[in-house]
Amino acid sequence: MLPLFLVSLLISLAITINGKSCIDTERQALLSIKSGIQLSNNQSWLYAWTGHDCCNWPGVACNNVTSHVIKLDLRQYPNDFFYYYDMPPSKLDSSLSQLHHLKHLDLSSNNFNNSPIPDFIGSLSNLEYLNLSSAGFSGVIPHEALGNLSNLHVLDINYYISEDSFLSTDNLHWLSGMTRLQHLDLTNVDLSMVSDWLHHINMLPSVLVLKLSNAYLQAGGMHDATLLHHLNFTSLRVLDLSDNSLNTTLPDWLFQLRGLIHLDLSYCDLYGNLPVSIGNLSKLRTLLLDTNHFGVIPESLGNLTELVSFGLSANMITKLPDSIGRLHKLEKFVLSGNQLKGRISQGIWELTNLQLLDLSLNMLEGEIPEAFGNLKLLQYFDADGNKLSGKLPETIGNLVHLQFLDLSKNAISGKLPESLGNLGQLQTMKMPSNGITGPLPESTGKLSSLRELDLSQNNITGTLPKGMGNLCKLQSLNLDNNSISGDINDLVDGLSKCRENKQNGSESGSKDGLSTLSFGNNKLNGTISTSIELALLFRLG
Repeated sequence: MLPLFLVSLLISLAITINGKSCIDTERQALLSIKSGIQLSNNQSWLYAWTGHDCCNWPGVACNNVTSHVIKLDLRQYPNDFFYYYDMPPSKLDSSLSQLHHLKHLDLSSNNFNNSPIPDFIGSLSNLEYLNLSSAGFSGVIPHEALGNLSNLHVLDINYYISEDSFLSTDNLHWLSGMTRLQHLDLTNVDLSMVSDWLHHINMLPSVLVLKLSNAYLQAGGMHDATLLHHLNFTSLRVLDLSDNSLNTTLPDWLFQLRGLIHLDLSYCDLYGNLPVSIGNLSKLRTLLLDTNHFGVIPESLGNLTELVSFGLSANMITKLPDSIGRLHKLEKFVLSGNQLKGRISQGIWELTNLQLLDLSLNMLEGEIPEAFGNLKLLQYFDADGNKLSGKLPETIGNLVHLQFLDLSKNAISGKLPESLGNLGQLQTMKMPSNGITGPLPESTGKLSSLRELDLSQNNITGTLPKGMGNLCKLQSLNLDNNSISGDINDLVDGLSKCRENKQNGSESGSKDGLSTLSFGNNKLNGTISTSIELALLFRLG
């Protein structure tokens, strides 16, 4: 008997001599599959399926020794979110079942025209990866067929919702044989008839990623006491149960998942307080609890020192724990739409890696402290709809990466600081309905990236800074209801030159151009050049 390595060598030589590296019956099966797939306008890779060497066709991979097709990737890559509506319908040919050695099958982002998931997929018993997400399948999941795929490591049936289609199943028993499954995504699949969904998930000891967002989950079984002693999926790294109306409190077993790095429970109608045991989840990098009914946050939250993104918007939080300042890796912190009162928590100013901070629609009071300048990496700051007062600190000039600033509907007073001119990346600055006084700082003209400036309904006086005419990227300027005086000639002349530069191809001109200029109820005088094409809301007060 020949040694195994010689057998492999002879097979390789035979493939080379024959001048092709794929099995002819599988090549014919691939061509039959190709005939049923319709490409969207921006796709062309399937046209390269020509010639005898199918193992080199785009999206196809073969075993190096046997030449059997082991990978088939028919995923389409759309340009935009609404690709599905413009994509011609496809049909999945049953010759797919002839590819018995397939380990990887990706049919995602196609349009199979609301046809059911075909049973013959269940004959591909060697599959380790199956992706049917957003593929236009509809109807009841063929659980008996899929239940045969005991070698699966990844199963993705993330469903793209449309008005005339659905995916559902009335049980999850078929998951029990998938003991190797590591990634399960049933997002948007209707599981409303599966009351014991958690029991079946608990039969998957290897699962690392579990996504059941908007799956119409029932809360029954969430507090099963047996899970505290017999929790099998403790290796879980990603858990997404968002957009399910669970209407319950957080289950105790959740805090045994100490390896979690991503937890999304947003839009679940959960209520009560976050328990002290949340501090057990010390490896979390993403924690999304938006749009629930949580109240108190425990000090143990400070144990989550790996946290990078934290969403708590639209809850009932009244106070942040002092330990919040220990979350030094935090980059995104969303607290909008809560009931936060008093001064902004001192701990927030210790989060020096923050890039996004949203405190809007709360009841925060007091001045923004000098420590605001500690957040030197901040790109987005929204505190709209609070009761913040006092002057903006001079240290705001430290935030040189800031792109968005919204302090609308507060009680900010005094003159704006000259240091605002340091914010060269600022694109949006909104501070209407405050008590800002004095003239605008001359440094306003240095905000070269500014696209929207709204300082309406304040008490701003004096003349406009001459440099404002250099803000060539400006698209909207609203200074209504102030006491600004003088003429606007410098502004108009500058904006006119911006438009000329744009027409001449200069990069300094805004791509979209100035569309709104509003100075109503001021003390201005001057004229507007007809060369500036505006949707002009201009009144001389």
